Amino acid sequence: MFEDTEDVIRYKWDPRTGTGYRLRYDAARGGHHCYRVEDWDHHFVIDEWGCESLDEALGVLRDFLDIDVGQERNRVEARFHTGA
Repeated sequence: MFEDTEDVIRYKWDPRTGTGYRLRYDAARGGHHCYRVEDWDHHFVIDEWGCESLDEALGVLRDFLDIDVGQERNRVEARFHTGA
C-alpha cells in the first residue's frame, strides 16, 4: 500500500506517473503543521493539507483512501519515531 523514504510515506502511488497521495513528516516544525498530506500529479503538488497532529493527517487520508486508522497510526509512529 505504501513506499517509504526518509520522511515520506506514499499511498496509492503510481511510480510511472508520479501521482498519488503522500504523508510527509517535518520534525523541524515542532508541532506546527508538522504533518503534510500531499496530492501529487506528475511530480507537482496539486493540493496539500497541513496538519497539527498525526490523527488529523490520518483523518485527511481516510477521506481519500480506505485505510485502517489505528493500524496506520502505529505504522507511521514507528516509521517517524514520533510517539505522537
